[in-house]
Amino acid sequence: MGASIRRTLLFALTLSLLIDLLVLALPYSLVTYADQAPISLGEIAQRRPLPAVAFLLGFAALFWLYSLAYRACRRAPEHAPVPLIFLGGLALALVLAAVYPIGAGDVVDYVTHGEELVYFGGNPLVTPPGDFPDAVFARYSAYRHVPCNYGPLWIWISGLVVGMLGRRSLVLNLLGFKAVAIGAYLGQAAIIYAFLRRRDPARAPAGLLFFAWNPLVLYEFAANGHNDGTMTLFLLLALLLWERERPLWGILALTLSFLVKIPASLIFPLYLAAAIRRQGVRMGVAGLLMTVGLVAEAYLSLPQPLDALTNLSGRSGLFTHSLPALVRSGLMAAGVASETASKVTNLLALGALGAWYLPRLWRTWRAPSYLFRATYEVLLFLLLFATPWFQPWYVTWVVALAALFPRPDGPIQAGLLSLTVVVSYVVYGFLWFWIPDIGNWEYGLGINLIAVGTTFLVPWTYWLLSLRHQRRRERTTEAQRTQSFSGA
Repeated sequence: MGASIRRTLLFALTLSLLIDLLVLALPYSLVTYADQAPISLGEIAQRRPLPAVAFLLGFAALFWLYSLAYRACRRAPEHAPVPLIFLGGLALALVLAAVYPIGAGDVVDYVTHGEELVYFGGNPLVTPPGDFPDAVFARYSAYRHVPCNYGPLWIWISGLVVGMLGRRSLVLNLLGFKAVAIGAYLGQAAIIYAFLRRRDPARAPAGLLFFAWNPLVLYEFAANGHNDGTMTLFLLLALLLWERERPLWGILALTLSFLVKIPASLIFPLYLAAAIRRQGVRMGVAGLLMTVGLVAEAYLSLPQPLDALTNLSGRSGLFTHSLPALVRSGLMAAGVASETASKVTNLLALGALGAWYLPRLWRTWRAPSYLFRATYEVLLFLLLFATPWFQPWYVTWVVALAALFPRPDGPIQAGLLSLTVVVSYVVYGFLWFWIPDIGNWEYGLGINLIAVGTTFLVPWTYWLLSLRHQRRRERTTEAQRTQSFSGA
């Protein structure tokens, strides 16, 4: 059995490396296209059908190989070669590091932010990199005239990378940020494995592979270099510290998480409530004071710190590829003014998130062990229904969290979403330009219907079925408890 699993993993790994090389690394070489930034997948491919089909078929094959390897680890976890899983993930990441960031130009923005901080003493949260005439890298960024929306810790990390690598080579700096992303990816894999070895050793190899070999995770971190890996690394560390009964250190890790990227702050009230219930109000107050001090220090360490705080809602008016975007476009098509449609949509999205969030906060307060599940459920709901500004790489958050759960609904849900979201790269990069009349119909409602439909219909369906099954299971459990109590 052990030899069979090893052969299956080697087969999946070898073919995956070959697909990554032929479909991504060679056609979209970092060295070839870095000087043409900002440039995207569709632009490099000149909107031709063949590259679009190759992209989709390549990812379809990668996900098939990934599922093959995952099922092999689940069948016989005692024979799954953990070192091979780690090293295989690293090999896949290194091949994809040679890919130009065709999925998004965010990693180029990181370079410009680091350059601004180190060489011009500016605060990218306040002043756009394009405002500095002598900036070397700003011309490569599509968002050079827009302040960044990340946390202050990420600004310092960006400054550290660019400060170490200098301003001579954009390629070198992009590789530097890819190294940060790959390091965060490896850190997440190690935490997932450590967590499962402690809680559910039989599932540790499969859980590790579920995250480490996920094609979307590898593509978004190694090819596109997103900082979501660093954010989720600290979030997973917070959960591991909770598992090891060190909630105060966990609060520190969670604070670092949302100082990289703001969405992680959604988990803070859940974590704090669970920590207070477990170790008392004094510990909660200490954690809250520590967080306030760290946040203040992080912002005060940058130039113009007070102005930076006003940028926290910098993308509140943006809508893309989401259920709220559909609602807004529908309102505008019905004659509602753009500003009013945006406000109504944001209120509806916030209300829906609040209605989902508060019961999970209450349940975490009553049963602190629910923290892990609540974290996953809140972020999943945010992505599926509530965020107006959805991006494919956000899905990596729930892939990492789903790896921690023994029940299959988490991995299946996150796996489905990571598969379907890949289609959006072709929808926005190719299809929109092939059918502009349909795509631009009713304020972009046409292209949003296509993108949201291909991305979310299957995950939405599975979410509803899982929710129905979960509630049925809870009712059955409650009925059994009542029957047992009555019998006693």
